[in-house]
Amino acid sequence: MSLFDLLPETKGLLSKDILLNSITLNSLDVQKGDLFISIVDSKELQKKYIKEAITRGAAAVLTGIDIVHNSKVPVIFKQDLKQSLGNLSDAFYKSPSKELITFGITGTNGKSSIANYLFQLKNNNGEKTGLISNISSKNSYFSKLTTPDIFSLNKIFSLALQEKKKSLIFEVSSHAIHQKRIEGINFNYGCFSSFSRDHIDYHGSIKEYAKVKESFFKENSFDSALINIDSTIGKRIFRDNKNFISLSSNQSNSDIFLDYKIEGSIIHTPWQKAFIPKNIFAKHIMMNLAASMGLYYLSKETGKLVDIDFKNLSGLPGRLEEIKIPFNQSCYIDYAHTPSALKESLSSLKNKHEGNLICIFGCGGDRDKGKRSLMGEIASLIANQIIITSDNPRSEDPKKISLDILKGIKNSENIDIILNRTKAIKNGLNLLRKSKKDSVLIVAGKGHETYQEISGKLIKQNDLEIIRGFK
Repeated sequence: MSLFDLLPETKGLLSKDILLNSITLNSLDVQKGDLFISIVDSKELQKKYIKEAITRGAAAVLTGIDIVHNSKVPVIFKQDLKQSLGNLSDAFYKSPSKELITFGITGTNGKSSIANYLFQLKNNNGEKTGLISNISSKNSYFSKLTTPDIFSLNKIFSLALQEKKKSLIFEVSSHAIHQKRIEGINFNYGCFSSFSRDHIDYHGSIKEYAKVKESFFKENSFDSALINIDSTIGKRIFRDNKNFISLSSNQSNSDIFLDYKIEGSIIHTPWQKAFIPKNIFAKHIMMNLAASMGLYYLSKETGKLVDIDFKNLSGLPGRLEEIKIPFNQSCYIDYAHTPSALKESLSSLKNKHEGNLICIFGCGGDRDKGKRSLMGEIASLIANQIIITSDNPRSEDPKKISLDILKGIKNSENIDIILNRTKAIKNGLNLLRKSKKDSVLIVAGKGHETYQEISGKLIKQNDLEIIRGFK
């Protein structure tokens, strides 16, 4: 598309038209012939980013700050630029989401797993489906952000169409909803996975966080959506939308519900029921499977239903993933980094194992400080031994973070603070080796991630490799 076609108002500003290859909001992603859009509010940063973009070959620049730029490349000012991003993206990529069956999955916990299970269900049954994920895989479209910006999103939609995909699944974060990153996307099916405390540092309060999540279902039109009604906000979203279906872990009058039993759990749906393999023991993982099953059936034609066999599905790396160790005990890594997620994982392991439960975890720096004591309290109530360590301290002092966690722990026995995460994991494994039969260690917080954020740098840190290398 040309610049004149995208922005007709530029015809009176420029002497000749410019052919655009692509559009990006990140100056470091600019390639020759791209339009770079600068939405930063700082004039100094804008100058820096525009210079980077031009150096990398930008054909033109669009900016929301009207300042003079001495450049051979046209730098165009557009008023209310941030509010126009959705329309610009739709115009450039020609609304590709309208040509695909689109699934948007939001909620506090479970988004990635539900998206991954649904992706497998559809492809395993012959439906060419795409998945946007921040977990790198040859079978998905990788994004550094949970939800890409609107231009990256539409670019992926266009690529999915070129690759003859019929559907596309992606996670919708609260940041993306609030920042209007999904503006103009056409959704066919939605999902509300769960709700609990998270991102208070960004949204200011759990009430505001809830409002943002709820707005996803108010501001978009869905053929249908699957809503977990185990929270107040979930009940409200479901109540306000007659074409939605409900999911619950404890309410048998829900459209989809989990019949949770130690000897074997069953998912009940309006279409059929499914038995969960006995190797899957965590209730929250069963709920993620139930949600994916519900979304799969919602999007199917009634006459073409197939039986679902969960044995053919694999979980995401780092989601309560068991790691083999060189002695006869159990060890897991998990991505749990919120109070509710930590509680779910610890409770599941406590129910499964009769021995000691050892928990290694920390809390992120420069983020919600209020959850630190909550996570400390949860760990102390469920685990037998705790090791508090570092987990992305960013610009904060890891020791201060650990002291915040300690505020929630009433009984300080069987608690160690080892801020070096590698040493903490090795110490936890030594404790596990000496523990009584059928004990278990969980290393929580990082899951699949292979780095720590410390003082503005990404430092290599791979929990999985440390555990596997333990002798």
